[in-house]
Amino acid sequence: MSGRAVTVSGRAKAASGVSLGTALLLAFTGTTAGAAQHAPRTERVERVSTAADGTQGDGASSAAVTTPNGRYIAFRSSATNLVPEGISRPGTYSYIRDLTTGEVTKIEQALSTPRLSADGRWATYTDWGSRNINVFLSDLSTGTRIRVGAPDGRDTASSPTISEDGRYIAYRWLGHPEFPTRIDLYDRLTGTRETVSAGPQDSSRDMDRPSISGDGRRVAYQDNGTGDVWVADRATGAQTEADDGTPSTVVQLSANGRFLAMDSADGSYVRDLRTGRVQHFPGIRVLAVSPDGRRLLTRDADANLTLRGLYGGREIPVGHGSATAGSVSAHGRSVVYSTVDADVVPGDTNGMYDVFQWRSS
Repeated sequence: MSGRAVTVSGRAKAASGVSLGTALLLAFTGTTAGAAQHAPRTERVERVSTAADGTQGDGASSAAVTTPNGRYIAFRSSATNLVPEGISRPGTYSYIRDLTTGEVTKIEQALSTPRLSADGRWATYTDWGSRNINVFLSDLSTGTRIRVGAPDGRDTASSPTISEDGRYIAYRWLGHPEFPTRIDLYDRLTGTRETVSAGPQDSSRDMDRPSISGDGRRVAYQDNGTGDVWVADRATGAQTEADDGTPSTVVQLSANGRFLAMDSADGSYVRDLRTGRVQHFPGIRVLAVSPDGRRLLTRDADANLTLRGLYGGREIPVGHGSATAGSVSAHGRSVVYSTVDADVVPGDTNGMYDVFQWRSS
């Protein structure tokens, strides 16, 4: 992740001794008599929203997402001291942290948290185009950037989501106000665009909240007019309704394209798109799913964050605060979230929301 330029700035190498959270040993036992006791798990928490040398941010940080391996974390922050050159003007900026090297990178133009490819090379986000908000893609290895959404400068594009290899970007497109919004997809290798959402040409039937599978084959989205949720299969052309019959919103499609988490008025639920099985979680919200879809990050009314097994129901407390889609790494080994709590790691005295990574091994 070196040699970044043009749209990427603020590289900084970490000094040794980046502070980590305290280690907790938790033993989990079987649910039936005589079941073997599970080996102890080691958990740790690290504050992510710091400068490379561990200096805590002087502004609030939130809206973090992670790559499947938990190495790269992207987030938004109003801090002025996360990179050596600071900020060019007051506001909230996007940053990417490499937890292996400690490197912190600021993406100057990003107006939203960058969504990252699995290897951390490609980042997609919104920024101002020639006239309106548009979707862009940066190659973080070279610093080059291209506009992927709304080639006509008069159009608007937003809400990008990216495939694991960084080839496909699905996003929300809006042309003239008399047209409904739709979900389009950009292919980085061919430079072509296609519309993946279906629906009548009715301005009250806006399509929204795209979520793409890791291979770019499936895209989930919602119909804001009807409350229906659909999954488009680009390989077969099929459009499959995935909601449970109540007005719903998309939370996240798992990277393997099998599990779709949704919200409704009576709580969250997850549909197994292969078997059709639906599991409801009344009274709590599902915020994110792991890439394999078998682990859910949930939040209760008291803002307690819990990692839950979709099958078996094992629950592991993660923290207290907020999180977003894309915050759970492969197999639920790590979770990124934000909180104002000052007792998560030692030395947290800034009184601000910070981003943390909870990790289990």
